[in-house]
Amino acid sequence: MAISSESQYKLFEWLRFPLTFGVVFIHSFGSPFDYDSLDFTNLSGLDYYNLFRVSISHVLTHICVPTFFFISGFLFYRGLEDWNHNTYFQKLRKRVKSLLLPFLIWNTISIVLSLAGVFRHDGWLGIQDFLQDYNYGHLYWDCKFWNIDRTNWLGGANISTSPYLIPLWFLRDLMVVVLCSPILYLLLKKLKMISIFLLAICYVTGVFIHIPGISITAFFFFGMGGYFKINEINVTQITYRHRYLLYTIAFTLWITCTLLDGHNTSLGNVIYPFYVILGFFALISLSSVIVKNDIIQIPPVLSNSSFFIYLSHTILIAPLVSKAINSIFGMSNPMFMTIGYLVKPVIITSICLSFYCVFNRFLPSICRALTGGR
Repeated sequence: MAISSESQYKLFEWLRFPLTFGVVFIHSFGSPFDYDSLDFTNLSGLDYYNLFRVSISHVLTHICVPTFFFISGFLFYRGLEDWNHNTYFQKLRKRVKSLLLPFLIWNTISIVLSLAGVFRHDGWLGIQDFLQDYNYGHLYWDCKFWNIDRTNWLGGANISTSPYLIPLWFLRDLMVVVLCSPILYLLLKKLKMISIFLLAICYVTGVFIHIPGISITAFFFFGMGGYFKINEINVTQITYRHRYLLYTIAFTLWITCTLLDGHNTSLGNVIYPFYVILGFFALISLSSVIVKNDIIQIPPVLSNSSFFIYLSHTILIAPLVSKAINSIFGMSNPMFMTIGYLVKPVIITSICLSFYCVFNRFLPSICRALTGGR
């Protein structure tokens, strides 16, 4: 039932939209809640609502971005199974168009829109304060922080950072790992599976270089994608062979991490990376079965618009939709709140898709620039 080696590219294309939709879910969590207030011996309707959205936005969908890194690594090393400097620099030039330019354009759009709002309320003084608060040039690299309290197994800080437009942390870290791809190639060729094992240890323990733009998530999953491509290993054959074990372990870890609020608790932070790894392989296995049997077809427009949706959904759209959903469904009835939570990413994605179709139809050159030629 595993798909052929060449059909893996069809699988990766098929995954683009579901993974993007998962990222929208991550950013649709809504208002934070006090995990310590949960009483598992007497759960209320509100507690079930909070656990439900934790299970999706804090756990289930967190395999999406690592999967994007894996696919990026697999595709990057296509044609570089045997290293060629000319091919490498050709790939770098293509990444300037497909990664760097969209990175600069979208971050600038986000900053300009925010500056316009600041100027409207506080004038030039407000703009000056805005730039100082975000440390000027850091707007394009590491001006935002989260997971401030998270630590690795040695007790060191594992703070996450991003440019001003938060989803761009993925592009930032991807560009860094692409630049480091010759080093990764040597490790993958010389140490083979040992290099993946070492990166896996770093990922699980969180012990790695902690410089904004250098993330173990990027290096591990991008490197693993490269390893499978360089050695021409069909990842779907491996995952299909062990599919039932993968499904069982991944499901168990999903439930466990949900009860521990993902990586937001000390114990959850230890279990979380194991879930992401096993969840990733389970996703590949399940998706390959769906694609091979043509169970679910994804229209080309959804795959083609995925990059646009990923980059645009947090700019005004998600906040406005969230505000509207909260006013319609309220913030007191857990059942209505759950419906609102499920409806929110659908509406956000639909609006972004509509903008993409308009741009692609009437302003195709601008659309190509915004999507890096995709």
